[in-house]
Amino acid sequence: AEAIRLTDILASHPIGQSPETSALLALLHLHSARLTARQDGAGGLLLLEEQDRGLWDAGEIEVGLSWLAKSAAGDVFTRYHAEAAIAAEHCLAPTFHETRWDKVVEYYELLEQVAPSALHRLNRAVAVAELHGPARGLAVLDGFHPPTWLAGSYMWMAVLADLHRRSGDVDAASGYREMACQLAPTAAVKQVLERRLRIDRGSPP
Repeated sequence: AEAIRLTDILASHPIGQSPETSALLALLHLHSARLTARQDGAGGLLLLEEQDRGLWDAGEIEVGLSWLAKSAAGDVFTRYHAEAAIAAEHCLAPTFHETRWDKVVEYYELLEQVAPSALHRLNRAVAVAELHGPARGLAVLDGFHPPTWLAGSYMWMAVLADLHRRSGDVDAASGYREMACQLAPTAAVKQVLERRLRIDRGSPP
């Protein structure tokens, strides 16, 4: 809320009235609209596909979309434009499986062009896996050597565990799952990882 307030001030000042500011406001509103649905009644974290989309703030989503439309003025394209476009796709999708993953992948590719980051590549791999399957998601990461801050993080391990699990490589998935849970920064994150990455060796993936 404070970030939105400060960016509103920036957007209302002649110096700060720019497509980049509008895109940042769009991103903030689109994220804020979904905050209340990210935890269950006991305070546990909920994955995007688990969230009750009826709890998302439709009014704030509309505000975010209006700022996103305003950000299209001119020929400026920034990381905030790409990130807000990704957030908009999630907000507009009726269900997780009806998300336009082709658009999400496209926007992540653009994001990597304007703001190269190993984390953006990891996120693109996740989106590619939703669009084309886990093997294609793993291919995005094949031969990629992440920086140490990411390679030693629960995020990197969790994505590899999930993609290998969904590909049917139980042994690799189990190893990455164990490391992801060990690296989890909080008990809530560890709990959601254990739930998401549960492996049943007696059943097909």
